Amino acid sequence: MLRVFLQIFRLIPFSALYVLSDALAFLLHKIIGYRRKVIYENLQRAFPEKNKTEILKIVRATYCNLSDVTLETLKSFTIPFTEIERRALCLHESIVNQYLDKGQSVILMGSHLGNWEYSGLAMPPQFHGATVAAYKPVKNKGMNAYINQSRSRTGMEMVPMDEMFNAFRNHSSGPKVFLLLSDQSPSSRKSAHWVNFFGQETASLPGADVLGRKFGLPVLYYRMLRTERRGFYEIEFTELCSDPLTATEMDITRSYSRHLEADIRAQPEQWLWSHKRWKMSKVQPEISKV
Repeated sequence: MLRVFLQIFRLIPFSALYVLSDALAFLLHKIIGYRRKVIYENLQRAFPEKNKTEILKIVRATYCNLSDVTLETLKSFTIPFTEIERRALCLHESIVNQYLDKGQSVILMGSHLGNWEYSGLAMPPQFHGATVAAYKPVKNKGMNAYINQSRSRTGMEMVPMDEMFNAFRNHSSGPKVFLLLSDQSPSSRKSAHWVNFFGQETASLPGADVLGRKFGLPVLYYRMLRTERRGFYEIEFTELCSDPLTATEMDITRSYSRHLEADIRAQPEQWLWSHKRWKMSKVQPEISKV
């Protein structure tokens, strides 16, 4: 059913796609109210200096971004790579390739900013080495296989999150780019790295920091932001830590958080505000005894 739907969806031109996206954004925001409270409260916490009118403006733009990314992702299953490459332009990828050309694998940290599915398709052909990405499997095995097949069609190898350590340990067969989206909340309070993010103590995924220092892999960062032309993005790369062996614990996580916050502040509507970024507190809440 998914395959049939996507083949039908393939026939919709991009001009009509964004008409549908506007309708979907209105439906999610005004009719369904999809995670409206979560989005509003997240923005209030992140931007306490903004008034209600300013927050609501970002809320509306957030729903537009969410619907755009959703429908663009559906199109990405069937459109040719040349179209992806045109709509997600990689800039200064030599920052990554300078390591790969020397036979050095790297960690590339990203986020759910812009269209992360486009970036996963656009980047691998630009790199002078294999790209390995961590992902969280979906329960339906058939759908999981189909999604991974689509994501890997430009050369990206998909590895389940719980197998990623082994992928790092066995990466001797040529230089690789290990791609980690690191802006979600961790599952464990104890193992989390606690950093200042939008002025709040925030639990962050420790993986890139831990793996970079353990295996001595340079850690880089990429940002993806929509341009003024709707449906088009630019991907830029920068270094976070060129020598992790000299870094102390959480240095890489803190650097990543600073870069991500700056990019979100530049275009706040392009981040995924619908997830509960501050659902975890550093101190375990006490359970009252009856």
